[in-house]
Amino acid sequence: MRWREKALLQQLIARMPASDALYYTLQRHFGDLRNGRFDPMEWVIVAAEMVNRLRRSGFSLIGKRCLEVGTGRAIGLPLSLWLCGAQQTVTLDLNRYLSAELVKESCRCLGRNAEGVAQLLQEVDEDGGLRERLDRLSSFSGDTRSLLKLINVTYMAPADATHVALPDHSCDFHFSYSVLEHVPGSEIVAMLREAGRLLSPEGALLHIFDLSDHFSYADDSITKINFLRFTDTQWRRWAGNKYMYHNRLRPSEFVKLFQEAGVRIKWESRALDRRSLQQLQRGFPVQQRFQSFPHDELAVGAMQIMGTFPASGAATAIADNSHPVEVKYRK
Repeated sequence: MRWREKALLQQLIARMPASDALYYTLQRHFGDLRNGRFDPMEWVIVAAEMVNRLRRSGFSLIGKRCLEVGTGRAIGLPLSLWLCGAQQTVTLDLNRYLSAELVKESCRCLGRNAEGVAQLLQEVDEDGGLRERLDRLSSFSGDTRSLLKLINVTYMAPADATHVALPDHSCDFHFSYSVLEHVPGSEIVAMLREAGRLLSPEGALLHIFDLSDHFSYADDSITKINFLRFTDTQWRRWAGNKYMYHNRLRPSEFVKLFQEAGVRIKWESRALDRRSLQQLQRGFPVQQRFQSFPHDELAVGAMQIMGTFPASGAATAIADNSHPVEVKYRK
């Protein structure tokens, strides 16, 4: 489906009664949630990457308490973090989207592919308990509530990540995967400040976000920077709904938001999209809002930020803004 057709359909569905149920049904049969497209192994790969990054920075997940922002339709990341040795995960979402059907499918997929999961996570098996946890998952046959109890996950939805009903210092790690690009900048700051309250003094946050035009995943005729050619008003007309909102923030803008919230950034990764960079070099037009950014920033398709909250507060974090930045290319 061409991106304009998909955009119009999403705008229409968002205005309809029972829109969430209808949108899920369409996604399940024709979209990213359909059989053969929905792949729970993606979360295992992400979890392995996250835990590896934390380990290289001196952190261990074993026996720790995690908080995930943005549960989505399944509990792939909390489940994968449990396999990696997390003691407990609270996962929260603004909307109650969790699907029992997809949770069951995720369990079955990981159980069937236990050897592949073990290979992906063997490097982060710090306590040697991965195989035992995989065996427990492979033999599990209960419902969603029973699974949440097994892996010690608490699901909170609807919940506001800027005001979480948890005590101070009640978690050790604050995560999200492909969530912050869908959140307005001011709310990102509020969310991160709340993370500062929730994290233990030795805690850390790690967030992965997708800076690309999400319509490009279903329409090969456009690049991942296609949405940068529209004004804010024009873009709202195409994607101003709860299913496709994207803040279109660029890497340096995310960095500033994290620093404004008091985060001391320890590490940052940027993945440049080659096709987008080539298009920009050939004169791809972008709106005035984006014209001050260099091409290698506009072409970033994905980004990761890991950081902590210094005891001295936000002023120190903003002043100390030097940190390693890894830049890599992706197809």
